[in-house]
Amino acid sequence: MRTIATLLICCLYTAFATAQSELESDTLVQEFFAEDPTPFMLPAPTGDDDMWVNYDFDQAPALCVAEGPTPQGWYWESDLGFANPDDTDNFAFTSCSFLDLSSSLSHNRNWLIISPVFIPDSSYWLCWRSLAFQGPMYLDGYKVLASTASNDPLSGDFSDTLFRAAQMVSPVNGIGSLNLSAYNYSQGYIHANGYTDTSYYYLDSSNPLAPFYRGRLEPHMVSLKSYAGQWVYIAFLHDSDDDNLIQVDDILIANNMTSGTTTPSDIRSFRILGNPSRQNAYFSWSLETAQETRLSITNQSGQLVLDKTFARQQEQNWHTEIMHWEPGIYYCTLQTPLGRATGRLVKI
Repeated sequence: MRTIATLLICCLYTAFATAQSELESDTLVQEFFAEDPTPFMLPAPTGDDDMWVNYDFDQAPALCVAEGPTPQGWYWESDLGFANPDDTDNFAFTSCSFLDLSSSLSHNRNWLIISPVFIPDSSYWLCWRSLAFQGPMYLDGYKVLASTASNDPLSGDFSDTLFRAAQMVSPVNGIGSLNLSAYNYSQGYIHANGYTDTSYYYLDSSNPLAPFYRGRLEPHMVSLKSYAGQWVYIAFLHDSDDDNLIQVDDILIANNMTSGTTTPSDIRSFRILGNPSRQNAYFSWSLETAQETRLSITNQSGQLVLDKTFARQQEQNWHTEIMHWEPGIYYCTLQTPLGRATGRLVKI
């Protein structure tokens, strides 16, 4: 039985590695969690692993699954941003920080570590989506860390913090409030821009005594220019203490698709990542001042396939699924009151 299981895991990993090797040259990593990746992952790091690692460092019992014990470490589950899981065919990787406090170790420490990636030059970015299931009360925090030395958290090599999401530390005026000022938070980004961007949360009033904001997957991007010419391990560390749940999805490492910008313009940058792509695309832009923006995408025949307006912001990240689009070249235009930027997205 052990031999058969070992052969199965080897076959699964070979298929996973083959899929990774077939990525286009500007896309180094893409994981959409369309299928459960757990069989492809190691349960603990050894320092120089070539595989992804799903490391349940705390080993504390978790209480997030109603039907029974929560799986240890990160686990595969349907998108929690939908009230009814039957309404979505999207899946993500999930981690629980609501722990059994009778355990000797009640601090959550779940590591998801990507296999080592060589960053060719300064144009590459890390993109992902995440949600904190509950907020502002019991808001979960996490970190995205980088190491150029090893993938062993005990070595202290994950010394670079690429992104930090805040967690709720303690209530100020009791529990159940939807006002952020009712809680103390750690340093870091609060989901949905401090619960001001309604694209990434909604009110869950299923418990009228303690309603909460339920998170939807929100895109994030960070530059990897500091690691140009180096091998790097990247880790998602869920280190929130006694809160609830987070999810990550659509992890991508790709380079920036440059764009042409008309003048005059207030657009500092307009990026399209995941290019070419079969399933997903990330967009990011930065303006001189906060402005309302409009993103329109047309196909080679000039037909409009997407037209979306964004509220006044100086910086914006956005993600969309393109798996149902026809293969071909798509022309992307970002319009502001003062100018526009254009770029191409290739669907394969």
